[in-house]
Amino acid sequence: MGNTIFKKYSTATLLYKILNDEYLMLSEDGKIKNGCKYNINIPELKIQNSKFIGKPEDKFETLLFLPPNPQRIAEGGLRTKGLFKFSYKLVDNQWHICDLEGNPLTPAPKEIQEKINEYVNGLEDSDKRAITQLPLITVITVVYNGAKHLEETIQSVLNQTYPNVEYIIIDGGSTDGTLDIIKKYEDKIDYWVSEPDEGIYDAMNKGILTALGKGLLFLNSGDKFLSKNCFNDLKIPAFLYCTYYIRVGNKLLKRVISKPRNYKLGLPVPHQSILFENRRILYNTSYKLAADYDYFLKHGYNNKLPFIKGSLVFYDNFGISSKEIMIRDKELLKIIKENFSFQHFISAYIFFAFKRAIKKMIRLLFYDK
Repeated sequence: MGNTIFKKYSTATLLYKILNDEYLMLSEDGKIKNGCKYNINIPELKIQNSKFIGKPEDKFETLLFLPPNPQRIAEGGLRTKGLFKFSYKLVDNQWHICDLEGNPLTPAPKEIQEKINEYVNGLEDSDKRAITQLPLITVITVVYNGAKHLEETIQSVLNQTYPNVEYIIIDGGSTDGTLDIIKKYEDKIDYWVSEPDEGIYDAMNKGILTALGKGLLFLNSGDKFLSKNCFNDLKIPAFLYCTYYIRVGNKLLKRVISKPRNYKLGLPVPHQSILFENRRILYNTSYKLAADYDYFLKHGYNNKLPFIKGSLVFYDNFGISSKEIMIRDKELLKIIKENFSFQHFISAYIFFAFKRAIKKMIRLLFYDK
């Protein structure tokens, strides 16, 4: 394995060059040779044929790179140059690189030891004693023709002060300048790919397949972090305080979600403000609008996750038509029926019908004037 490289990148970023130069092209961009991309074997990091060796019960294998795709438009990021990020754990006063389950594998290189200690020493004294792990957080952004707002989303991720954030962008084959924005941040995005997909949840699954983080957060184009310190008070899993706007007539009304809703009636908070534990669970793509609720329940979560305080996330809540609401409610009811009692399903059915009636009344009063 090679040495850690910091010179070209943020001083807060922990990048580990896992490949020797024979894996890399001799060109200036130094990307991994296509013939080597899917044949990377590093036993000490549990990497075999460019896949991470997980547990027997895992439903899929975590990948260094998405499989070849003849429809692929482009691919890039730090990974294509052999630069990766990992979770770290303190063992016998030495930071160790961890596997996907958080188990220490091998001591981190000297440069990473120094960078982590520099970060820890900058914390308050009460926090320093508690830091024995530095979990990797993977943020996944899914985008399709989102050039208007994507850069703001990207910058909000890259500006996080927590030093161990992995950023993955999955583009659905945009034609509006989105790729130009992604390539502008080529040396800061860990992995990105542009290729056609089968919808938003298929694209999110591609991000999950390549996520190395202990925690997962989905922040799509148009969403953004409102604070640079979203992950400093780190708990996995957790809810983050969330801000959004709704349109009522010609007015935009600000909403701040400071406590979770009833999780038996849908997501307790928007998925953009849920820091998931990476249990290698995929979205059910048979759902078109409610797979995020099914995904939440598959993790076994409820309303009792800790809240990371402060207004931390903004998400775009515009553009949901009445037809889409009907489809979403139908999917939510199907999920509720599969996960809760029949009595609760009937109560939920009545609740959704009442909610649609109220929304229809609001449209008649404000939109249709």
